[in-house]
Amino acid sequence: MKRSIFILFIFISVLVFKPLHLPAATGAGLTLTTAESSNYTGTTLYEDVIDFLFYMQEKADIIKILNLTTSTEGRKIPLVVLSAEGIKSAAELRLVQEPVVLINANIHAGEIEGKEAALMLIREFAQHKLDHLLQNQVILILPIFNPDGNEKLGKNRRDNGPELAGIRANGQNLDLNRDFLKLESPEVKALVKLFNEWDPVLFVDLHTTNGSYHREPVTYMTLNNPNTSGVLQDYMWQKFFPAAAKILAEKYGYDSLPYGNFVDRAEPGKGWRNHAFEARYGTNYAGLRNMFTILDENYSHADFKTRVLACLGFVKSILHYTKDHIKEMRQIQREVNLKTKRNYHRDKFALEHKTEKLKQVTIKSYVFKKEKIKPEDRKKFPPWYGEYYVTPTKTHRDYTVPYFTKAVPTRSIELPMAYIISPHQPKIVKKLKNHGIVVEKVRKEVKAGVEKFVIENLQLAKRVYQGHVFVTIKGHYVEEEVVILKGSYYVSMRQPLARVIATLLEPECTDSLAAWGYFNRQIVRQWSSRFGFYPVFRLHKAIPIELYQE
Repeated sequence: MKRSIFILFIFISVLVFKPLHLPAATGAGLTLTTAESSNYTGTTLYEDVIDFLFYMQEKADIIKILNLTTSTEGRKIPLVVLSAEGIKSAAELRLVQEPVVLINANIHAGEIEGKEAALMLIREFAQHKLDHLLQNQVILILPIFNPDGNEKLGKNRRDNGPELAGIRANGQNLDLNRDFLKLESPEVKALVKLFNEWDPVLFVDLHTTNGSYHREPVTYMTLNNPNTSGVLQDYMWQKFFPAAAKILAEKYGYDSLPYGNFVDRAEPGKGWRNHAFEARYGTNYAGLRNMFTILDENYSHADFKTRVLACLGFVKSILHYTKDHIKEMRQIQREVNLKTKRNYHRDKFALEHKTEKLKQVTIKSYVFKKEKIKPEDRKKFPPWYGEYYVTPTKTHRDYTVPYFTKAVPTRSIELPMAYIISPHQPKIVKKLKNHGIVVEKVRKEVKAGVEKFVIENLQLAKRVYQGHVFVTIKGHYVEEEVVILKGSYYVSMRQPLARVIATLLEPECTDSLAAWGYFNRQIVRQWSSRFGFYPVFRLHKAIPIELYQE
């Protein structure tokens, strides 16, 4: 009897203390997002996202839900495949040979309108309102890429609504949009695997920006690292963005603007600039893989409903363009891949760059009021604000100014035909393979003339960044004849990912594995002031060498 009473108590406790899972409201026979059902005062949580997606899958054969991976905290990350053929795998995609557009939302889980817009987009496909956009292309959507951050609701943002949102970091306290070179998160590691298996032509990443004041609710950027293909960059700026912005304005009624901030907030006429050039950012990394990319930054000062609907309109504008041009884009991508494989090792690799004007842009903005920061308020403002802060007035003003976003190399080096990595570097080799880079192993030792990197100076950053202390290395290469040991690793530059290879293995590159600290045990000697050996050689001429793949 006591046992029965105890079991009954446990059962009642579970009912009382288990959070109620309330289904979202319905409209037109289909589930609404939390944003819609709350009149844009709330955002959709993980379980509701999953319920929503499976409901949509039941409504339309063109929607298939796959599992990308499992997050640190144990949540499955859904990958939604939209295709006329009802494709369920990368293997099936290869049968139909359709090009792929990949849309990623919620990488920063406090930046939520991309998630809501992605769900609404999927619903329109379930309602067969957008079947025409599946002509010539397959669409992949990751609506909730950072589910762990999504569930940590709080007053984490200063956006114009809603009050509560998730956080930027994932379950490991990592910023996923800084993990594309080091691949330490299950989310980004799985996304790069998706790149390798599905081979997208275009990667679209949805974010929120809270910078300078302007009236356009959508801003955009593309691959921007100085070592990316100029062919891909030019296509995006000269063809894609003008056409997509026109569709967004004429069909959906929203203005857009290249992503950036005023050079000087107090004097907007000085120019508009972007500063996101590092390879660690997702759209720049994908660009190094020779993919077309779009960084969508929705404007946080616009109200939440406007941000969601403008983001939805922008994504649909992108898909309208790709429906008609994706095969052309895929052919350009193939040509860039082939050229990279054949000739990139003969090019120069930029280690440092300056920012120059790309073009003129017009920003729909305001007349600003400039006020001096009081000493007692200094801590409220970041150091880069200087002595003044500015606030917009109600008076509109447009500024036509130079747009500084072109990365022009100021220091470059010659590239080798191959890199040789010393034996017993399993972590380094695993990183390379996770990127999809082909790594071969040396079967027999051989003498060869190589370039060896000599470290002249090494400095550690003053603070921890993404769990690492950045290492800044300066030095030079010297020619030397060495014995390439049996078991060394051979990384040919004659492959489409050559740009990624150089980014990872050139020690002076700001996003190299050396810069992230992965070679610290080799290059810093304990109990010695002398620098150690950087265990990567550069090979410029072909040599007789026996290679195999493990």
